[in-house]
Amino acid sequence: MSPHQVVGVAARLFAVWLVIHLPGQVYSFFTEESKLNDPTLRLVAICVAAIEAIVILALWFFPQTIARTLLRTSATEPPPPSSADTWLTMGCALIGLWLVATSLPSLVIDTFVWSTYKFDDTSSLWRSVLYYVAEIAIGVWLILGARGFRQVVWWARNAGIGESSNNRSGGP
Repeated sequence: MSPHQVVGVAARLFAVWLVIHLPGQVYSFFTEESKLNDPTLRLVAICVAAIEAIVILALWFFPQTIARTLLRTSATEPPPPSSADTWLTMGCALIGLWLVATSLPSLVIDTFVWSTYKFDDTSSLWRSVLYYVAEIAIGVWLILGARGFRQVVWWARNAGIGESSNNRSGGP
């Protein structure tokens, strides 16, 4: 399997995961936030759910387009054999995409509630907004390459190994 095919399959699996979780998100929003009884907040929730549905459809119907966008290899040259760095980059990008996709709807809703409604104690809502912003920042960092993360993984993998095992002497 080429890296593009792997990313395409992962995009479709991610779309399935989002489809499974979308009804629960909508249900929990409308049951927990029913105390507010504000049509504007309900409209925001419906817009977030609609955008998530569009993302689901894009992931399902255009997985190879997403793979070509994420991996950026030329279509004219034959694909080189996949290296461990390629697989690590794909994994980082998929984890980053997962973080962004799961945090963005909550960030939009919490930011809207925090900026629109004046509660006595907004500290928990403020912490929630900061948490989702941090998750999205880490997700975007992972999507865009995460070179530092890759260096940490390779350092941990090769820690304590001064040279390759082929060059080591067999005895004391």
